[in-house]
Amino acid sequence: MDAVLVEEQLIDPEQLRELSERRNGPSARRLAAQLGLYLATGAALVLATHPAMIAATLIANGVVQFGLFGMLHEASHKTAFTRSGLNTFAGWIAALAQPMAPALMRAFHFAHHRHTHQLEGDSELAGLSFMAAWPRGLMWLATMSGVSVLVARAGWALFSALVPPRFDRAWTAVLPFVRPERRRRIAWESRALVLIHAGVMTAAVLASPALWRIYWGMVLGHMFLAWYITCEHRGLSEDGTILERTRTLEVPGLVRWLVWNMPYHAEHHGWPAVPWHALPRLHAEVRPQLVHIERPLYLHLHGGRERPRDLG
Repeated sequence: MDAVLVEEQLIDPEQLRELSERRNGPSARRLAAQLGLYLATGAALVLATHPAMIAATLIANGVVQFGLFGMLHEASHKTAFTRSGLNTFAGWIAALAQPMAPALMRAFHFAHHRHTHQLEGDSELAGLSFMAAWPRGLMWLATMSGVSVLVARAGWALFSALVPPRFDRAWTAVLPFVRPERRRRIAWESRALVLIHAGVMTAAVLASPALWRIYWGMVLGHMFLAWYITCEHRGLSEDGTILERTRTLEVPGLVRWLVWNMPYHAEHHGWPAVPWHALPRLHAEVRPQLVHIERPLYLHLHGGRERPRDLG
């Protein structure tokens, strides 16, 4: 309801309809570029022999795997392409690096949108009050490692693949944000995802141990992801409008390119039907109304200081 109220007050309905138009071209080009980078950096990482080259390609592959979260996110909204099948395809490409079946990501993310940064209902908070606050001390180190995010995703994938949907109590306890009618699809998608990764791991054990480096890239990618997603909502109030519970992040163009303009995050939460490629134009329209605008690289947030919003 927050989003509807924001739309009515801050932007003309006709302009919003124009901004919400879906286009295949921008997303197809971005998908092709990121898929090419994923394959190229992955191959270079597996084939590298010199320690310096392994380190360099590992960082490159980790950055690319981090960026694929933007693709998975946009595909879950089905705003990347005009056709549902193309959105599903993009979601599966991204799910290789973000081990979360597309249908599960959609259920998880839509619960986050319905209850953004509210302890009761936000899937990102899991009902834990400390998840809403900005992490400090050892909790900061644990959060920024990205391991908790990766373990949760891998655990959900295994649970969904192995536990039949008819086990209602188990599904309700582990995945409370998944509606019963969505469980069957999530289970089958998770089984496919687990089988793909099981095949890669089997090949790593039996034929090419260097394939394990792809998973080190996944770990590194989730570390980068943790640094990013923590800044979207953590530490903000649970009350107020959606714009008061969400930060827009002013970051270098490369970061925006990698994650499909997700740093325009308050804009995305206020108007989730607007595709990624139109978010810069939406930002230009509503910037004076945004409550939290952070820059650069939001390192000051990690240092414990939130800057006042900048209207410039």
